[in-house]
Amino acid sequence: MRIGLFSDTYLPDINGVVSSVELLRKKLEEMGNEVYVICTYPGLIKVQREGNIIRLPGIEFKKLYGYAVTTPFHYFLIDDIKDLNLDIIHVHTEFGVGIFAQICADKLHIPLVRTYHTTYEDYTHYVNFLGLDSIDKGAKKIVANLSKMYGEKCMHLISPSKKTRDMLLRYNIKTKIDIIPTGTELERFNPDNTDKTRRDEIRKEFNIADDEKMLLYVGRIAQEKSIDMLLRTFRIIKDKQLKIRLVVIGGGPDLDSLKDMAKNMNIDDYVVFADKRSFDTIPAYYHSADAFVSASTTETQGMTYIEALASECVIFARRDECVEELLDEGINGYYFDNEEELAEKIEIFMSLDDIKIKEMSKTGRLKVNVYDANIFGQNIFKIYEESIAEYRRFYTVKSIKLKTDYVLLELVSPESSTEEIIVSLDTFYEKGIRKDDIVSLEMIDELKKDEAITNVYKSAIKKLSIKDYTVKEMYDYLLNNFELPIEEVNGIIDRLEEKGLLDDYKYAINKCDSLERKLFSRRHIINTLKKNGISLEIIDDVVKLDNDAEFKKALKIATKYQNSIKDKSLNVKKQYIIKKVVNEGFDYQIALKVLESLDFSYEVYNEKTILSKETDKLYKRLSKKYSGTELRNRMYYSLISKGFSSETVYAILNEKEWSRE
Repeated sequence: MRIGLFSDTYLPDINGVVSSVELLRKKLEEMGNEVYVICTYPGLIKVQREGNIIRLPGIEFKKLYGYAVTTPFHYFLIDDIKDLNLDIIHVHTEFGVGIFAQICADKLHIPLVRTYHTTYEDYTHYVNFLGLDSIDKGAKKIVANLSKMYGEKCMHLISPSKKTRDMLLRYNIKTKIDIIPTGTELERFNPDNTDKTRRDEIRKEFNIADDEKMLLYVGRIAQEKSIDMLLRTFRIIKDKQLKIRLVVIGGGPDLDSLKDMAKNMNIDDYVVFADKRSFDTIPAYYHSADAFVSASTTETQGMTYIEALASECVIFARRDECVEELLDEGINGYYFDNEEELAEKIEIFMSLDDIKIKEMSKTGRLKVNVYDANIFGQNIFKIYEESIAEYRRFYTVKSIKLKTDYVLLELVSPESSTEEIIVSLDTFYEKGIRKDDIVSLEMIDELKKDEAITNVYKSAIKKLSIKDYTVKEMYDYLLNNFELPIEEVNGIIDRLEEKGLLDDYKYAINKCDSLERKLFSRRHIINTLKKNGISLEIIDDVVKLDNDAEFKKALKIATKYQNSIKDKSLNVKKQYIIKKVVNEGFDYQIALKVLESLDFSYEVYNEKTILSKETDKLYKRLSKKYSGTELRNRMYYSLISKGFSSETVYAILNEKEWSRE
């Protein structure tokens, strides 16, 4: 069998997904299969090929996974994937490579199997920067919807644990979910593979004395792993002066901040951050440790726990469903819920003699024998065989529903799964589709291409049912929201114009009438029509030059502003009115003419009252700081600046009693 494993992360990365993909590749090849790995690398130039490893260029996404995240649109590579003659595609990611795998499966008619490795609902903090419940709930809903969408676009969905399967069932995924725990090459983690000299070298590297114990963490250094809890635990450990050191192996977005945290807590002599280590050297670090610890509750299966137990390490695990089948309290390790409990359990562990620790280690080793890698490979291969057998089936046309502008086809498979496809009337008649016809996958692909165009046409109809659009506006909407070739967009526009649903001339008349009623200036109307894509020829024909009508609109606007401007001097009020009328798009000369037509008798009569009030307010404010001549001068110039005449200001200042004090 020729198999394609698609993953956003692969060697030399070190994480659970990589371990699973690499182990599966190895076991499938041992069974005589041809296996290709399609993954990513941090780069933007070209695809890299290393034997059966195909690496797509991508951008390293440190804040989430440290993976090189790539675009899903590698259409130039689809022919290369076709040349691999794959019998099955197995997807291990929901991101760029995963979407590309789905595209390949759809276009090349290859059955697709998916393994759900990551509980993404535990990672929503990466988009919830403010820690708001509303954002978290929204993000989790998006995760559920995306998981359902991806989970139902495959033949089989593989879950590494019951915990993950239960979560997927909560998403209402209908695809069959198979629980297949990721296997482990148990012999690779056999402590006999690392001699004492190498172990001593590692412990010496981390300055661990002969009478001290080494507690190991292996994994990503990120918020969801709760490594900060381990650091707080070792603050307690240091206070108790226990002879044990924590070694943290791995890289990730929180590495530097956790190093700073350890330094600030003054425990950097108890905690060693060893950064990333190569995949093939990881077992030696397990073998050099006395115990393993993780405070994460986001694991789907807990591969590092299995590796640690296979390496004969006692394990400390935060209570979580994925660890229940691995850890027996006091038998092969210890549970904890917080740093205080972890410190207590470590202290208990430190009190044990070597014989008891050895007994716990051997018990742990026996516990993971069920995770044999060969069984893992065989179980996955059975899923492949089932998927291929189920995949290439013909569909039957169950029903045909004629709508106004399209046809809704309901297709049913031999397994009674149904699919609805919308096609245009032209395509329906051209293909000669009839009820109970047998439809091939190739035909379905053609119908889906037509469906994409029909759905876009329906979307355009829906938009036009709400409000009118110009041809330009509809072009912008279609091109910005849908990925259709320009010739298809042109076809949709032509159909809409033929039906009279798009009519720039009619649009311009209606728009012009509407803006006229709202007292918009001729200039504003012209600019609006231009902006909306109406041609100059139509604008010249629709927008008439009528100075009398323009003056009447400007007069109505000026009157409205005249009534709304209160407590201002007559001069300022006139300036405001001119400014407002001009800002509405009317000519300055029209604004002046309008001003001459307004009746300001009320303002003239009320000018002294307004000035008196303004003078009192000004005096109340300035008299706190000035007095005498300086106060009078400041008030004078301030009132002048507000548009009141010099004579009126002198008069009002002389009338005020306080001006004679």
